[in-house]
Amino acid sequence: MDDLRSRQAAFNASSRSQWEGFAGHRRRVSALLGAGEGQGGGQGASRLCVLGVGNANDLDLPALLARHREVHLVDLDAGALAGAAERQGVAGRPGLILHGGLDVSAMLDAISGWSPFAEVGPADLRALAEWPAGRVPMVLPGPFDRVASTCLLSQLVETASHALGDRHPRFGAVAEAIRDGHLRLLARLTAPGGEATLITDVVSTRNLPALSGLPEEEFPELLPMLARTRNHMHGLHPAELRGRLRDDPVLSSKVTGVRPARPWAWRLHDRTYLVWALSFRVGGGRSP
Repeated sequence: MDDLRSRQAAFNASSRSQWEGFAGHRRRVSALLGAGEGQGGGQGASRLCVLGVGNANDLDLPALLARHREVHLVDLDAGALAGAAERQGVAGRPGLILHGGLDVSAMLDAISGWSPFAEVGPADLRALAEWPAGRVPMVLPGPFDRVASTCLLSQLVETASHALGDRHPRFGAVAEAIRDGHLRLLARLTAPGGEATLITDVVSTRNLPALSGLPEEEFPELLPMLARTRNHMHGLHPAELRGRLRDDPVLSSKVTGVRPARPWAWRLHDRTYLVWALSFRVGGGRSP
């Protein structure tokens, strides 16, 4: 697992200085998490938990702390979390709680031993789908009023791809199990009546070079085309994510009020990513 931790720390280090480049992406993400809501009304009583924070270049931490009584930041890279709080001038704030070193997949130990020749069996797939919601909440002080995952799911899938290779015969099943486990974790961490938000990249200019030249108003039209051509990150197309909220036996009885956000572009290093978000309430009833 140390190799995977080091790999993630190196990735965070490579993007640490890109605060200005994240400005538009940060506004979209922070707004989805309540920054700016009820301005002038003072701090609310809500508790927010964000998974996959890294350098927090996509979060306006002062604005989120002004909105929520507590802001819990979770990441595998404890150093990146601490540095993020320092750079945004909120280190030591009473409402800011850092949870560094936490593996939200609950499976890095197993994945670190995989290779392109590894046998991935039904027990491994069950663990990917079940362990996050079964283990991670035990070490976090939830449930929370709002929970968010910020472009973390694609990183989890990419970590499995790095270990197995995307041509491994079970890679597709692994990606789908990781997706299901992450959605279940979001729902499990969210208090009844609370809201979870999944923010994820769907495709990048690596596979869709034309993305960088498209105006944002055309982005919604891309989604059906990406589904038809299957030119998207495995298991992360919006239609597939909504389908899992509706059809997964664990999620279907808990999730309601599913609301998509309009997609937007995010520039990171030499690539542009198409980013999409889905929010849902946790409570009784089936998702529409």
